[in-house]
Amino acid sequence: MGFEQAAIVVILCGMLLAFACERWRVETVALVGLALGLISGVVPIGSVFQGFSSPAVITVVEILLVVSVLTRSRVIDDFARRLAASVSSESALLAVLCLSAATVSVFMNNIGALALMFPVALSLSHRLGVAPGRILMALSFSTLLGGMCSLTGTPANLAVNQWLMTQTGSGMGYFELAKVGLPLVLAGVLWLVLASPRLFARFGNDAGPADGPGLQQVQLAPRIVASASVVAGESILAIEQRAGIVIHDVLRDGKHVFARREAIRVQAGDNLLVEGSHDEIEALEELGLNRAKVLDADEMMIEGVVMPESLIVGSRVEDLVALSGDAVAVDGLVSRRGRVEGRFEDLQFSTGDVVSLSGRSEDIRTLAHDVGFLLLSPRRPGEPPLRRGFGVGLFTAGVLASALGLVPVEIAFGGVILALLLVGALDLRRALTEINWRIVILLACMIPLGIAVETTGAARILAGILVSGLPSEQPAFIIATVLLCGVAMTPFIDNVSTAVILSPIAGELSVRTGTPLEPLLIAVAISASIDFLTPIGHHNNAIVMGVGGYRFGEFARLGAPLTAICLVLAVVILTLMA
Repeated sequence: MGFEQAAIVVILCGMLLAFACERWRVETVALVGLALGLISGVVPIGSVFQGFSSPAVITVVEILLVVSVLTRSRVIDDFARRLAASVSSESALLAVLCLSAATVSVFMNNIGALALMFPVALSLSHRLGVAPGRILMALSFSTLLGGMCSLTGTPANLAVNQWLMTQTGSGMGYFELAKVGLPLVLAGVLWLVLASPRLFARFGNDAGPADGPGLQQVQLAPRIVASASVVAGESILAIEQRAGIVIHDVLRDGKHVFARREAIRVQAGDNLLVEGSHDEIEALEELGLNRAKVLDADEMMIEGVVMPESLIVGSRVEDLVALSGDAVAVDGLVSRRGRVEGRFEDLQFSTGDVVSLSGRSEDIRTLAHDVGFLLLSPRRPGEPPLRRGFGVGLFTAGVLASALGLVPVEIAFGGVILALLLVGALDLRRALTEINWRIVILLACMIPLGIAVETTGAARILAGILVSGLPSEQPAFIIATVLLCGVAMTPFIDNVSTAVILSPIAGELSVRTGTPLEPLLIAVAISASIDFLTPIGHHNNAIVMGVGGYRFGEFARLGAPLTAICLVLAVVILTLMA
């Protein structure tokens, strides 16, 4: 192995480790990796910014802009609600939500599909009395399944297609992946509908009133002992037994009170850090344990989820309040962190945490946009709704133009963006500030590194290692190997990086074994989306973990059989194509 080959392998391995440990933002890791590629000489200076001008990156930006318009159209919301009106069982609700989410995800990236369907799922679960934990994991998995069916389903598909265009001069058709993806969607949704109610029976069936809060799991909240509180003078042990909560901390005159739980007696003005269910914490008002902030007539409470790319991951509650200029208060936190220490204001945010925010609607939504929250409220006050069906019609025209091969996909969706601008349906300045630039930067940085895997000869060496370890060079074994490599990588790194790294290796395997290139590249794209084993491999899983109240291992309980179903079906279909 020469210097350039060793250099690109070392750079990629280092990036994979950095991605997996989740200590640094993924776009930072990608930029550093690209810089190291330039310094080491494996990425020519003329190719450093090649990714930023690639059709794949341009298409991702276009899709994200269209998603911002479709969010206002309410078509998805109305469609799901209309269907839900005709169902009365949990299985039917799951089928409606999963199929709707998978369908939406065919045409936009997975996180966009979840953002559209998430509030709808919560609303319908409460309307039918189904606990959110019984449906949200299935919803997340459905968006990943739907992303396997088209080029725009996930940026990983565009990355695979970009490599194919670089090597052969032509790419896949818009729905070419659906030859494998559609059977996987149907089989996968069937499994999710049958298995989810049984695997998540611990959540029960009562989701609370339809107009109540969206979350029922245990949360942390600050409470102040009122002067007329009926529990003033009682021990924290007695209060815990009376209210069914846990009191983690007592703060008096700015100082922590330390003693045995039965010896600490609360006083008026004490600040308590309590833990309990939403209903238990709400009932504390009757005992004179009040919120720190009393809501005015024009203020409200909205719950939001901390996104993986949020700027406040690792920051404290008081940092978020300060960032809002004290215009927004944090009333509660549902956190995946098991250990609770210190004041409520000292608690740190992590991906998937659910935060209860109070204040004026405009202030909350501005803060959510600035720091990267997914708000659970489906409405945006003050924003005029887009004429029903107009944005969807333009988007459909772009899909058809691309699917029929009339124009390349980036040109088709570029035309959609232009039409939306001309009719005033798209505020470009605002939409550009709301784009998830993390995905764009990651993809743009990984494309030159993926090309370097091919041009340095590293793909040839890695493919040789894989072939030498196989008992046969039959297409089924080669396809299964590519699929297993992708499934092994994608729980620990993003699916874009998985696709970029595996595409040139799949191309070299095609040359060495005589297996057709198309099924191998489809295997790369499909495997990058088979991310059902952990909550850390994909953003959507991380988001629903906090909101649904799932444990880490529960993802494998539902996801491992789904992974096996997808692998077996994909091997059979792709082998028939070979």
